Amino acid sequence: MPMDSNVKNYGAGMKVRLAAMSSWFPGLSNIEMVGQIAAYGYTAFENLGAGKWADKEAVKAKCEELGVKPGAISGGGTINGDGPVNLGNHAQFEAQVRNAIREAKALGSTCLVGLSGAVRERLSLERQMDNLVLAGKRVAPMLEDAGITLVFEMLNTLRSHPGYFLVYSDQGADMVDRIGSSHVKLLFDVFHQQISEGSVIDNLSKFSGEIGHYHFADNPGRHEPGTGELNYRNIFKAIAATGYTGIVSAEFSLTANCTADDVMRIMADCATW
Repeated sequence: MPMDSNVKNYGAGMKVRLAAMSSWFPGLSNIEMVGQIAAYGYTAFENLGAGKWADKEAVKAKCEELGVKPGAISGGGTINGDGPVNLGNHAQFEAQVRNAIREAKALGSTCLVGLSGAVRERLSLERQMDNLVLAGKRVAPMLEDAGITLVFEMLNTLRSHPGYFLVYSDQGADMVDRIGSSHVKLLFDVFHQQISEGSVIDNLSKFSGEIGHYHFADNPGRHEPGTGELNYRNIFKAIAATGYTGIVSAEFSLTANCTADDVMRIMADCATW
């Protein structure tokens, strides 16, 4: 798809800072993608793999020129494997976070996504949480020095990621409180938390102090808002009401007939009131 600078400025009135997915603009270079998102009136994009982009310094410069912010990038840990819930994995986790900090600085991102790893057999859940807290404490000083936040993502185990350790909002909030750093928080993915525990608005409001980043998708299906059961205008209003001013990042695939222009309009409508 060619870049179109004549698109409608859908994002002008949005009350939360939504990030579009770079993958919605196939055929554009990363630099052109940033320009296209800006033309829509959006001020953020996300691609968890952007830290590996060869042109990330040029992307950073373009973002600074146009007032666009890169969202979170991958920071460390794993979903299915041996993550920081294992004490023996902490040196590797620290190295991953240290490298991700370098990548984030080059790109202009200030947020890294951390993954707890899978539940370990023959080790109590309490000990695994202790290990995860220790891992967070271990990397917190370097994050604070860099001005970058690591957000541990909670994932659902009922449908998407069986065996993953960090699942529930109260569990994650307890972890964050025990780590005790303003640069180690939670990633609240509305799609996952709706499946895991429901009561999305109650939970994001209750634990707003521990949340450092958001992902969203409708459920079921994990597609754009309006394709499932979630009322995203109410959810975005609730996020805004907590005082959160960071990025709220889309993380979903488009339905077959939904174009990039469609989804930019749909999301902006949900975030405008």
